[in-house]
Amino acid sequence: MSERGLRGCLVALVAWGAFYVFRTSFVVEGERVSCLWDDAMISMRYASNLAAGHGLVWNPGGERVQGFSNPAVTLAMAALHGLPIGPLRMALAFQCLALAALAATVWLAARTARALFPEQSAAGIAAALGTALCAPVCVWALQGADTVFVSLWLLGCSEAIARAGPRQWPDRLSVWLALGPLIRPDAAIFSAVFVAMSLAYPGPRRRRLVSAALPLGIAGAALLAFGWLYYGDPLPNTYYLKATGSPRALVLRAGVFQLGNWLPGLAPALVAAAFAVARRPRDPRLALLALLVVAGLFWAVWSGGDWLPRYGIRYAVPVLPLLLLLSAGGSAELASALARRARVPAAALPLVLLASAALGLAASPATVRTEWLDPRHETLLRAQNRLGFIQARYLRAHTLPDTSVAVHWAGVLPYFAERPALDVLGRADRHIARLHVERFFPGHAKWDWDYVLGVRRPDVILQLSRGLGEHPLLRQRYLLVEAPGAIEFHLRRTAIPRLADDRARFRDVATHLPIARRRHPVAAGSRAKPNPPAAQGAAPPPRGS
Repeated sequence: MSERGLRGCLVALVAWGAFYVFRTSFVVEGERVSCLWDDAMISMRYASNLAAGHGLVWNPGGERVQGFSNPAVTLAMAALHGLPIGPLRMALAFQCLALAALAATVWLAARTARALFPEQSAAGIAAALGTALCAPVCVWALQGADTVFVSLWLLGCSEAIARAGPRQWPDRLSVWLALGPLIRPDAAIFSAVFVAMSLAYPGPRRRRLVSAALPLGIAGAALLAFGWLYYGDPLPNTYYLKATGSPRALVLRAGVFQLGNWLPGLAPALVAAAFAVARRPRDPRLALLALLVVAGLFWAVWSGGDWLPRYGIRYAVPVLPLLLLLSAGGSAELASALARRARVPAAALPLVLLASAALGLAASPATVRTEWLDPRHETLLRAQNRLGFIQARYLRAHTLPDTSVAVHWAGVLPYFAERPALDVLGRADRHIARLHVERFFPGHAKWDWDYVLGVRRPDVILQLSRGLGEHPLLRQRYLLVEAPGAIEFHLRRTAIPRLADDRARFRDVATHLPIARRRHPVAAGSRAKPNPPAAQGAAPPPRGS
């Protein structure tokens, strides 16, 4: 029964996940376009440049800045770019890979629960059901985030420990522990928990500690060396952007606030998991999984939370399958006890399935839960992605190839436009990422308009926020451009020759009065073949605002 149930759960998950992937796509001028969420498209830009022979860089020929924080995932994206797939379908190829990883995660959650709770036949299918219904796990995976790959790695390591038994540490686990930081460097916190818990097992602890820590140290040293030799800095630029430069008290306050808002939904699963651990206090395997969950929640607070907390804090999302499989075990034991007392043994299975489904749904914040379950609900950033694609297609058709573009949404437009880009919020800019500010917003607390307008001087600026529209240099040096398709952007006055669209209209930034356009020659063959007029769209709010 449980095997058939697991297969049915996986089939349903893949079918529903494929439908969700379809929902994330959009149609522009009769073409269906697949797209990941904006941050994942930043990694896709690095991957595309690597596959094209430009190197692992943000801008071909530009400064080398490590603006991604998921090396193995970015390399997997680069491998996909080597396939004969057009850019409109490249995100779909990665979403198919992510869907396979999501199904494997659910399957491993079931296997691990069975190994940890062999006396509870329903624990496996209950863990699978709870994970499949946990919207943050599923939505972030299919949006292109690296969370599902971290979850898959965590469950692979946990399943090996679960099957080895409570008295034996699996020797082959040492190499696997080193893979986590290659997926995301901050996954090293989970590797450290595994290494520390290896000391709780009997036997030669010192030798086990060395064998477990050595591959992890080699992987960490390799990442640092690569960063130093290739980018001139051992740490990713995203580390400086997100982990430095803001008062630590503000960072912790934001993390505590976000986790506090999420805790009421997580509390039932935490209680059920604590019940499972308390029932077997001498089993180090359960203690290990509990510590991994605690580490994930701690890291969510320490990092200051996420800029989309209504979708779950991404730093904690990878440990949700571990939490739900522990809670499934606790629910199974409680349901079995209740069924025996009521003398209705057959009631145990429906009780535990109902409980696990409820725990998975409760752990999902309302916004992401509705998006995952309601096919009528707009998917994450779909409207912004569509507009970014429309803007990118316009710029690619009507500007010179070396036209520089400043963006707030730094993923979709640079990937499709193939123009030199400046992320004004600093993910791929060394200067902005290292600023020191007296404010904190997760991931988007830093900007420097004097630097952007006075030093970098981009030809095109998309979107205004955080006082950029009132900056005197913007008013002096830029014009507002109104292009067909309700596309608006700001163009540097001296860059007018770079725009080849006679339909575009210019306005003064300060007065909004029309300005007559002077004719400027544009080099023949210097721009891409014009696309049909872009579809209608409204400008998105600035990222993280």
